[in-house]
Amino acid sequence: MIPIILGGEKIVTQTKVTVMDPGKGKPLEEVSVAGREETRHAIELADQAFDHFSRLALKDRTRILERAADIMERRSEELARTLTAESGKPIRDARVEVTRAIHLFRSAAQEARLVLEGTTFRVDGYEYPPGNEKRMVMSIREPLGVVGAILPFNFPANSFAHKVAPNLAVGNTVVVKPSTSTPITGVLLGEILYDAGLPRGALSVLPGGGDTVGAEIVENRKVKGITFTGSTPVGTSIASKAVTTGKRLMMEMGGSDPIIVFNDADLERALSISVRARFEYAGQNCNAGKRILVQEGIYEKFVREYVNRVKSLRVGDPMDESTEVGPVISANVVKELEDAVVDSQRKGGLLHRGSSVTGGYYFAPTVVENANLEMVVMRREIFGPVAPIAKFSDWKEAVELANSTEYGLQASIFTSDLKMALKMSREIRAGAVIINDSTRLRWDSLPFGGVGLSGIGSREGVRSTMLAMSEEKLISVDLS
Repeated sequence: MIPIILGGEKIVTQTKVTVMDPGKGKPLEEVSVAGREETRHAIELADQAFDHFSRLALKDRTRILERAADIMERRSEELARTLTAESGKPIRDARVEVTRAIHLFRSAAQEARLVLEGTTFRVDGYEYPPGNEKRMVMSIREPLGVVGAILPFNFPANSFAHKVAPNLAVGNTVVVKPSTSTPITGVLLGEILYDAGLPRGALSVLPGGGDTVGAEIVENRKVKGITFTGSTPVGTSIASKAVTTGKRLMMEMGGSDPIIVFNDADLERALSISVRARFEYAGQNCNAGKRILVQEGIYEKFVREYVNRVKSLRVGDPMDESTEVGPVISANVVKELEDAVVDSQRKGGLLHRGSSVTGGYYFAPTVVENANLEMVVMRREIFGPVAPIAKFSDWKEAVELANSTEYGLQASIFTSDLKMALKMSREIRAGAVIINDSTRLRWDSLPFGGVGLSGIGSREGVRSTMLAMSEEKLISVDLS
C-alpha cells in the first residue's frame, strides 16, 4: 500500500484507490487516499511550517532543491519506470520527463537568486510626494504562504516539479493533490524532497478526489494560492470558487492547438513534426497539435503522406523501448474517443486508422480526412490519438479556423513566408505562436499558458511562478 505524505509523515489511510496499469488494463498498486480531514491537517501543518521555512536563508532552501535533484538523478530510472507503469507513457518519453523535472529543480534553485533579488527606486526623480530627495525606496518579494498544487495525470513528474520547486524556492509551503490516476510518482518525489532535508510540514502529497482534497484546498482560507493544470471545466470551476477567498491563481487548462501548413512549407519537416506533435503520449498533451490545417494546393499529398506515417507508428507496450504510441489513461477515454470518431464519420469525415493492440487501454491512431467545423474533433479538446485534417484556401481562412475554438494555448505555422507568418502571429489568439516547429515546444523557465479557456491568471514557468506566487512589497526609509 502506497501511503500519503502528510507533512513529512507517511500515513496509510483507511480509504484507498486502485491505480491501474493502462498498458495492461490491470491493477498496478493500491494507494492511500486522503480525505477532507487529512487535507485540513496538511494545510494546518503547512501554515505552521511557513513562518520558519519562509525565513530560512535562500541558500538553504535552494540547497534542498539541488540535493533533491541529485537524488532524482540517482533514482531516475526508477522514477521513469514508475511513471510509465501508472501513466502508460512510453518509457523513452518517461525518461525525458524525469530529466526535465530534474532540470526544473535545478533551474528553480539557480533562478531564485535573480527573481528574488529586489530593486531600489530613484524616487528623487519624482516631484510628488514632496521630500523624495530624502527618501530611499526599495522593493522586496515575500512568499504568499500555503499554496495548493493540483496536478494532471499526464505529467506526474514534470508538473510536480513546475508547481513545487519554484514555490519552495520562494519560501511557500505546498500541499499537492496528484491525480488519482497517476499518484505514485508524486509520492516518490515527496519522499525525495524530505530525504533532501525539507523541513517537516513544508510539503504534503495527498492523492484524493476533487470533492475532498481538491475542495478543501479551494475552500480553505489558509491556502493563499492555487496552481492548477487540468481540464477547462474543472479549472473554471476551481477559479470561480477560489477567487471569492482572494487566492492567487495559476490555471493552465485545455487546448486545441492548430498546426497550419502552407503550400510553400518544407513538407518533410511539417509532416514529421506534426505527426509527433499529435501522437506523442497517445495525444494526451495539452499542447499537442490537435487540429491540422493544410492549404488546398498540397492537401491531398499531405494527407496521403500523413496517413502513411501514422499507420507506421509502433503501437504497443509502453515499457518496450521501441514503442512510439502507448495506451490512453483509461477505458472511459477509449469510449469517448470512439464516440468522437463516429461523430466525425457521420458528418462527412473519411477515417484512416493505424494499428492497435489488445490487453490495455489502446486506441488506434486515427486520422480524420475532410474535417469540418461541425465535428466534435474540430470544436472540443480531444485528449487522445485522433488527428482531424481540414483544408483552407488562404492565410485569412487559416486564421479563422485557428480561432474557431474557445481555446488559445499554442499554434504552429509552417511556411517559407516569414512576413506572412509574423502577420498571422498577430491575428491568432494563442499564448504562443511557433513558426516552423512544433506546438509541443515549451521552455520550462519561460511563461507557458494560453488565452480564452486555455488559461486563467498567471502563466506557469520557473520565473513566472515565483513572481505570481510571491508578493511585491515597497519599503520606504526617510533619511532626513
